[in-house]
Amino acid sequence: MKLKGGIDSIAKLAGVALMSANAAYADVTVVYKITSPNGSGTQTIRYADQQHVRVDMTNAINQTSMLKLDDKVYAITGKVVQDMNQLASMMASMGMGKKERHKTPSPVNYEDTGRTETIAGIRGKVYRFVEKGRSHEVVLGQNKDLQDAVRGVVAITKAATGMMPFDSTNLIQQDASLRNMAMLRLDDVVRLQSINTNSVPDSTFELPAKPQRMGGIGELMNGVLGK
Repeated sequence: MKLKGGIDSIAKLAGVALMSANAAYADVTVVYKITSPNGSGTQTIRYADQQHVRVDMTNAINQTSMLKLDDKVYAITGKVVQDMNQLASMMASMGMGKKERHKTPSPVNYEDTGRTETIAGIRGKVYRFVEKGRSHEVVLGQNKDLQDAVRGVVAITKAATGMMPFDSTNLIQQDASLRNMAMLRLDDVVRLQSINTNSVPDSTFELPAKPQRMGGIGELMNGVLGK
C-alpha cells in the first residue's frame, strides 16, 4: 500500500500537538483523506488512551493497520500480525539502527498567512513552510480530541521501525502559538474528513492473531549480511 507519505506527514507535523501530561483522555475517531498519485485512500485513527491506539490505512486494494497496546506496536495485514518492536530490535542488532540511517532535520519555520479555513467543523489558521526546498501549506487548528488522536500517531510512528526516527518536536518552530494545534490539512494531500467522540469498542484494540516470530527472518538477513 502506498499511503506511507500520509502517515509520515501527520506524524511529522504532530509535534505541534503538545498536550499536558495531566490531560484527561476520551475516545475519539479521526478520519483523514489521503490523496496521492501513488494511491489515494483514508487514514482512520481510533484513540482510547495512550496505551490503546489504532491506525487503519485503507485504499481501493487493501488495508494495513498499526496497533499500539501498552508499550508495543503491531502491524496488521489481514490476520497477519508483526511485532514492530521486535523488528526494530532485530534491525538494530544488524547495525541498521535508526540513528545510523537518519540525521535529525533542522526545525521547520511556519509562516502565518493571515488566512483561515474551516475543515470538518474546526477552524484553523493557514501556514506556509519550506521543507527540502519545496513550499507547502498546512492548516492547523485547536481541538483537544484531534490532538489526542494525532499524539497517538506520534506514539505509533516513534515505536515503529524508522518511520519517524527523530523527535517530531524538532521539526516545528518553538512558537507558543502552535503548541496547542493539530493538523487539519497538508497541501492537497492530507485533509481531515471527520472527527467524532463516540465510544470505541474494546474489540478495536484486539489482535486478530498471535504475532509472527521473526527469528527466522533475522537469521536469514544476518546470513545475507555476513553477520
